[in-house]
Amino acid sequence: MKTKVLLSVFLLAGIALAANPQDEALVRNAYAKLAYASQTKIVATEAQSNSDLTIAELSKKLQDNELRFEITAMSSGSISDIESRPVSEFVTRPDQQKVLSIANETHSVTEFGKLLAVSRTATPHWTTMDGESGGDWDIPVKEARRQIVYPGNAEKYSRYVTATITVGFQGRSRTYHTLWLFSDSDVMCVDLVTGNGVTDFVKESVFPSVLTDTHLRYHPAVEQWLTSTQRFDASCKAGKLDVCCDSAMHCGVLEEDLRTKPAPNALTPKERQ
Repeated sequence: MKTKVLLSVFLLAGIALAANPQDEALVRNAYAKLAYASQTKIVATEAQSNSDLTIAELSKKLQDNELRFEITAMSSGSISDIESRPVSEFVTRPDQQKVLSIANETHSVTEFGKLLAVSRTATPHWTTMDGESGGDWDIPVKEARRQIVYPGNAEKYSRYVTATITVGFQGRSRTYHTLWLFSDSDVMCVDLVTGNGVTDFVKESVFPSVLTDTHLRYHPAVEQWLTSTQRFDASCKAGKLDVCCDSAMHCGVLEEDLRTKPAPNALTPKERQ
């Protein structure tokens, strides 16, 4: 009995050691930043189109169109540990349910012909997945990796993260599985519900310059949203021009960065008259 207990302890320790917290954090932050980019789009669009926008109106718009991600299970390690298992264990196969189409965009603020700022944003909407749900989803991960990666590059992906995700938007939600592949220089995901474009947010900054560095900063509703979502995490570094996301997948501008006044090229309300 003691031998079995010790063996179990060693096995569990081995699993813990094989996990890669850094890769898991990158995945978690990518979904969190995608959700934040969607919020930035709403705030900027509403503030630009309605100079009398109230805080209550903006809050209602954000609540009705909030893109939410919750990760309920996550594992990571060497891809050699799972490459013989069927890919269907780790990826939700295409079906007849709705999926999210997410347009990765840039939002700009221009005044009197002068470009003031540009920010990465996102616009989601529910749609029906294109294509058929057929295909062999029970092939091993090793074979699937060779099919989805450029010829000759499959072996460079040596680590994985798998996650169970619940996404919610406009009163509808889905829970699904996704598989991420990592190399020392690249990231790839197989996410058939929210689209593989989420990988853009692994490295892309979603700092809301269109709100912090333009005249929109003077809008009371914008200022309150920026303040209410600001972060105070000591692990985040100021001056990186990106948002900080916590373990609960909430993102915002770091307090120190938010204290910085709008850039000199932003026009004040008096200058806009």
